[in-house]
Amino acid sequence: MKKLVCCILVLFSHSLCAQQNISWGLLPSLNFNKKLPRDWSLNFKAEGRQSLQDEKNYLQTDLSLLSSRKVGLSSTIAMGYLLRLPNGDELRNRLIQQFIIVRRYPALKLSHRFGADQTFGGKEPAVYRLRYRLSSEIPLSGQEVDPKEFFFKLGNEYVNSLEESAYDLEIRGLGFLGYVLNPKAKLEFGIDYRLSSFLNSLTRQRSWIGFNLYQSL
Repeated sequence: MKKLVCCILVLFSHSLCAQQNISWGLLPSLNFNKKLPRDWSLNFKAEGRQSLQDEKNYLQTDLSLLSSRKVGLSSTIAMGYLLRLPNGDELRNRLIQQFIIVRRYPALKLSHRFGADQTFGGKEPAVYRLRYRLSSEIPLSGQEVDPKEFFFKLGNEYVNSLEESAYDLEIRGLGFLGYVLNPKAKLEFGIDYRLSSFLNSLTRQRSWIGFNLYQSL
């Protein structure tokens, strides 16, 4: 856990030390979850991106639907589809595959997510990605996150991508403050920082201000 926190702090510190190279934006999302019989569930997510710097302020909308099933006490597999609606550009399609492991400890929930996705459509070449994400949920009071209580969400993700013959690695760090509205709904607010293209000496830094709403149906 200490290594995770240190890694995120390093990423955020790096962003503060080089603000002239950072682009800022808003990243709001709505997440709806529905449990189904036999350990199946569905997740629908709508996410928007809006730049706070570019003339082309609104960037895109992502609509995704994932179907998942528990395959063990702490593991889940998921597959789904994402439709990307860029502002003024052609539609993009993405296929998604995930394997998630969730471990619960006293005053801590730790999640490992291994994923792959393939993005295609429009005039742009196809993009193939492999990713790993480690995230934690830490209650600010008690041993578990209960209704009407706050929590911290910290995460670190590594995204390997291949576009034609060009390889890139993106490193992400996030820190969110969450609040449980009721047993079926929670809110999150925080920063999602992303560092990429540094392997080719063309470092790209993006910081997104995230607003997330999760609702179980």
